Amino acid sequence: MNYSVSSRKELTIMKIEEEVFDFQHGDAFKLIIEDLVNKENSKNLIIDFSQVKAIDSCGISSMLLAHQLLNQSDGLAIFVSLGKQIKDLLKLTNLDKQLYIFSSINEVITLIEPAMKSKRGSRGKSQAPVYEAIDELTDELDLIAVPELHEEHLDEHMDEHLVEPDDLNDMPELADPQPEKESTSKKRGRPKKTDM
Repeated sequence: MNYSVSSRKELTIMKIEEEVFDFQHGDAFKLIIEDLVNKENSKNLIIDFSQVKAIDSCGISSMLLAHQLLNQSDGLAIFVSLGKQIKDLLKLTNLDKQLYIFSSINEVITLIEPAMKSKRGSRGKSQAPVYEAIDELTDELDLIAVPELHEEHLDEHMDEHLVEPDDLNDMPELADPQPEKESTSKKRGRPKKTDM
């Protein structure tokens, strides 16, 4: 897997340099994230998807894994520059509400800069870490602990929310529609002839 690592404003930035992020890259991505968290002691990691054009379910699972690994080390995985296809997949699986997603690296830096300045300005006082500043700015996101989802379980997760046609019969409000009431208004036209 091709990638580069840099740092900016006390954040580690990992740029994925692949056009397709799929099953071929899953194991390598996991090792890279573990290495950055454990050996490089990167608490807050920005993962830049600006060069990635397409992703599969294994790539989505890798994003969740990065989210979990950094949460376990009291840090954040921040995903930036996601393409339309990736955003659509995350919305489809409702994962866009569970991950930290920003439009660009500059947006993240701009949001955390005030926290960084106050941290540098008061040397003796303990300041809120970077991830708390991001938490305050993204309070509207409901972050949920995500169970480990592997590729084979991702389809099951999506299938849970589908309604089968047979299930409609079990729903009384959908099974038999109520018969329409007869109209009490007079009908126009000729009256029917009756035999005498």
